Amino acid sequence: MQAQSTDKDGREYLQEIIVTARKRAERAIEVPISMSVIGGAELVARGVNNTRDLEFAVPNLAVTGVDTSMNPSFSLRGISSDARNVGFESGLSLYVDGVYTGRPSSFNQDMLDVERIEVLRGPQGTLFGKNTTAGAINIITAKPTDTPTGNAELQIGNYDMVRARASVSGPLVEGKVQARIGVFHRERDGYQTNLYDDSDIFTEDATGGQAKLAFQPNERLSLTLAADLLSEKYRPNVNEMTPGSFGATGVPRQVDIDADVFQKREIRAGSLNAEYDLGAATLTSISAYRTTDTSFLSDDDGSRQPYLTSAFADDQSQFSQELRVGGTTGALTYVIGAYYLDQSASSGRNSTIPPGTLLGPIGVTVALDANVDTESYAGFGQADYALTDKVKLTAGLRYTHEKKDVDMDLIGSPLFGITTLKTRQSRSDESLSPSAALSYQPTPDVNLYAKVTHGFKAGGFNADYVANNQIGFAPEKVLAYEAGLKMVSRPAGVRLDLAAFRMNYDDLQVMRFQTFGGFTISNAASATIQGVEADLSYSPIAPLTLTASAGYLDATFDAFPNGGGAGVDYDGNHLPSAPKWTTSLAGEYRVPVADRTDLSLRVEYTYRAALFVDADNAAASRLPGFGLFNARLRMDFDDGRWAAEIWGKNLGDKLYVNDTGGTPLSGLLGQQTISYGTPRTYGLRLAARF
Repeated sequence: MQAQSTDKDGREYLQEIIVTARKRAERAIEVPISMSVIGGAELVARGVNNTRDLEFAVPNLAVTGVDTSMNPSFSLRGISSDARNVGFESGLSLYVDGVYTGRPSSFNQDMLDVERIEVLRGPQGTLFGKNTTAGAINIITAKPTDTPTGNAELQIGNYDMVRARASVSGPLVEGKVQARIGVFHRERDGYQTNLYDDSDIFTEDATGGQAKLAFQPNERLSLTLAADLLSEKYRPNVNEMTPGSFGATGVPRQVDIDADVFQKREIRAGSLNAEYDLGAATLTSISAYRTTDTSFLSDDDGSRQPYLTSAFADDQSQFSQELRVGGTTGALTYVIGAYYLDQSASSGRNSTIPPGTLLGPIGVTVALDANVDTESYAGFGQADYALTDKVKLTAGLRYTHEKKDVDMDLIGSPLFGITTLKTRQSRSDESLSPSAALSYQPTPDVNLYAKVTHGFKAGGFNADYVANNQIGFAPEKVLAYEAGLKMVSRPAGVRLDLAAFRMNYDDLQVMRFQTFGGFTISNAASATIQGVEADLSYSPIAPLTLTASAGYLDATFDAFPNGGGAGVDYDGNHLPSAPKWTTSLAGEYRVPVADRTDLSLRVEYTYRAALFVDADNAAASRLPGFGLFNARLRMDFDDGRWAAEIWGKNLGDKLYVNDTGGTPLSGLLGQQTISYGTPRTYGLRLAARF
């Protein structure tokens, strides 16, 4: 939530942002956390249509890999969400209205009725706990209202893109019951062409919705029942072969494959949020159930020959319960709670070389059937104590216990270096995650803080195509230090957030693909990540607003013995998906052109520096840096009730690389893959609210 104020010259500036990053509503400037807050209006201005689009709005956030919803690779401060099998968790977590969403396959959320997004950088172990060693992304959707409201939006663009969404909200029983419902649909032709049958690849086709019912049976109790769903099926971005590789077409965004590739994702979720006013405190309960089912078919030889295809299907379901009480008494503000998660994830995968193809009369199939059950519970508490009217001490502690059981049946093949394995294993991990911070606010609009936090991610099992029976890996832990400045200058219209940090990792979990030997997950002995983050907003004159964000990152393995196999150390190498710089610069000029009618122009430049996609730091795994230009021209009518805009992204049609790597047949066919980012897109957006 954010409020605007206007100075004597008519200049608007950001006065106040209200967040719930610490499980209570408070001014963002008072929160000792490096965080980016993007409100609903700014999401529209930046053209953020889904979580993946946040990349250039958040310092030190990078999104790499094939542009897919099944396993998007979000990297925050150099720690990636890439967790392709059900026994491996992400170090970055995503929450929707306070509910942990589970597997990364649920991360790429559509921006339907979103009030704001809070991106918390660094370990959030005390209040969020599970799998937040890198940070947390909180999506807060709009609540039902007592006043009838609604909005609708239609976008059309090149590649026959269509996006439509609408929502309505209002009272069912005045003062007692309110409801809100929203729906969306999006579709688009492909960015890639398949020469095999002249079809489109890298398409979009999804439909979803959400509904909320709020109920206040009395003055103390409020209940909110929520549900959302998504149905998505499309032909995904296909890795192209580099020039000289078998199957290469020699032309960017063209492939020549015989398999009818697809990806499918189904998400269903429901939750009940209950708040009870105890007088001096508030009791909150969040009960939730979520399922995420994904499947896909890929052409792994990347050619028109039927040499190798893979079919994957992963299903995940979870129940979570959080119970907490928070309040203020004198100089003390506190929250105490407990958390429980019961998650079941299954994976069915097979990769096939048919007989009569690559190996003559011989056919080969590698098949995996794996189930991983996770049970996690935690107790946590955090308190702020005002030592003076300007100095505040924050301390917190979380105890986490997590148990994982795996039942895995793998049929391998010596051709790929994949073993045959049938195993049942179990492991339990526990940890104490303390945190402490000291804040100094000389004025209400300036905050200097320093903090230290501990993060923990439980161990797990490499439930994937593996070379041996050593599938277990240990927990990872991080000790993080951070110091920051947050300030708002009302007369000047300036807001600045600045933070410096250092994170020391022990037993960092690293996943790698080996051409002969499948996928490995190992614990790097140690790693250090340090850097700086800045967000700036400045309005020098009434019609003009300038914004800038920048992240600097130095992320290296201190010691990673045998990281590339026996005797091959990765000491001193850069962490994967950790660009040294991420920056964004934007300017928006807004002027009235008629009664209750404004015209605005926004121009934006974003840049991501080079990075490696693999811990080996080989030249073949390096992605070059790139910069993109975006722009929007918008007209608002009737004080913003109606709007029309034209927009463009990657206006220079920059051909940039977003992934590279090998294939399962690299050893036989000498293949190297490459994946390009989104080309130039443009369109028209029409919107209305009432």
